[in-house]
Amino acid sequence: MLSALTRSLSISPPRRLNAGRWSARLPTAPSAAAGVGDVASTEYAWGYAVRRQWPDGAHDLFGFTPRADLAQRRLDRDRDYWRSGPVRPTAVYLVAANAADVNRHPVNGCRRSGCPDSTQRGQR
Repeated sequence: MLSALTRSLSISPPRRLNAGRWSARLPTAPSAAAGVGDVASTEYAWGYAVRRQWPDGAHDLFGFTPRADLAQRRLDRDRDYWRSGPVRPTAVYLVAANAADVNRHPVNGCRRSGCPDSTQRGQR
């Protein structure tokens, strides 16, 4: 019998405390996935994202979800957060976007004109 100190790591790998706590949750929307042959991909699934416009002309795009009710809650939460701050965005609203656009979007203020800005689903 092996003691806890001499036990091989292959028998019991080291524990990772709180590893899932900070891991990003990926959207899972099998109903909104575009099927390619036998493989369904959620990369090009259409849904909603929050777009935040800044006074200097930059914008942020984040919080993709295929569910409209969840997107509305995220929008309300973001508006409430910025409502009482000294620096406020000029507009915060929902846009129709696909997961690929949101994942490839820069984190810090973007100024590209081709980013999703329409509220109509499936159109730019």
